[in-house]
Amino acid sequence: MKRREFIVSSALAIGAGAILGGCGSKKDQKTASKVVRRKFQNITTPLIALGCMRLPMSDNKVDMVELDKMVEYAIEHGANYFDTAYMYVDGKSENAIGEVLKKYPRESFILADKCPAYLVKSKEDVRKLCLEQLKKCQVKYFDNYMVHNINKNTLSNYRDNNMYDELMKLKKEGLVKHVGFSFHGDPKMLKEVINEHKWDFCQLQINYLDWEVVNADELYKIADEAKVPVIVMEPLRGGVLCNLPSKALELLKQECPNDTQASFGLRWVAQKERVFTILSGMSNFRQLKENVDTFINYKKMTEEEIKTGYKIAQIIQSQGAISCTACKYCMEVCPRGINIPGIFGLYNMYKGSNQNNKNFLFVYNYNALEESTKANNCIECKLCNKNCPQNLDIPKLLKDVEKEIKKLEKEV
Repeated sequence: MKRREFIVSSALAIGAGAILGGCGSKKDQKTASKVVRRKFQNITTPLIALGCMRLPMSDNKVDMVELDKMVEYAIEHGANYFDTAYMYVDGKSENAIGEVLKKYPRESFILADKCPAYLVKSKEDVRKLCLEQLKKCQVKYFDNYMVHNINKNTLSNYRDNNMYDELMKLKKEGLVKHVGFSFHGDPKMLKEVINEHKWDFCQLQINYLDWEVVNADELYKIADEAKVPVIVMEPLRGGVLCNLPSKALELLKQECPNDTQASFGLRWVAQKERVFTILSGMSNFRQLKENVDTFINYKKMTEEEIKTGYKIAQIIQSQGAISCTACKYCMEVCPRGINIPGIFGLYNMYKGSNQNNKNFLFVYNYNALEESTKANNCIECKLCNKNCPQNLDIPKLLKDVEKEIKKLEKEV
């Protein structure tokens, strides 16, 4: 098979028991249903993968008992792809997933990690960071390794330090098997980046809301035309598509009664044939089981169901919710330590809620935030805007939230 050839195979993972050796009992391996897999390069990958950006937490620490349970279920059912990064969970993600995966044979799981472009100041940094990450994850190689978060602020780091060439050196040494990049920029930039090298894959933010709102359709088309396989991130828009406004939820129940909000969003993305796996940040076992079970019993979307996604997206837009995915990149540069994703998350829940006491809950939960992290502390330096993958005008939106809070405080 050619290095960049991408062949889609939506068949259950026959013979996956051999790949998943050492996981659970022999009986479980023979009888456990497996998720749908697609072929990527010289391996098959599960269509659903555990994104390790929103791991289960307890007392500000990763809940290792819950994570171990999640990983065991995922591997047992063929969902053996795990995606982590240097800064995920405040730097705790790599160590946590490495600690859990170390009890499984290395060939039984697929592990992806990312070289943080914003930390790369020299060519030597790429190798240094990769070795550090391998140590944290307690593995000798990464299956997929990528330039993390190419955008208008990191583009120069990526190019000036020849990160692609440095990643290819790591590949020749066997420290990584496939080289790619994750992307948070505009279509013009993607076209430049994707065509200037021979990439094994790219990682793009795709979901049925962004397809309408932030040119996800155009980004996918560029990757498709370049014949570069796609990993999907944020398929549920940071949880926004699991907390639909009442009108949108009513439409979903009416037109797709067998779907949950999560399963609908995941299935919508899966119908894109260039996609070989979908990352979902799962915070507990319940979420993981629902997502894994969606792809054990996977059914391809009909044209009518695809159109339902467009209708729901239009309803969400009309609600005035903020298109924040809670990636926390804004938090990296905010000099005042404002809890931007937390504030936007509360606002989105308030806007999308159909509860009778939603006004009270929004005010109550907002006022429970530490005073120093609230919206009124914004000094409008706009550093956050430069770091936002969604190109949000964060200071303006914080003002809007603050205005709404003041209004509601007089009413509740």
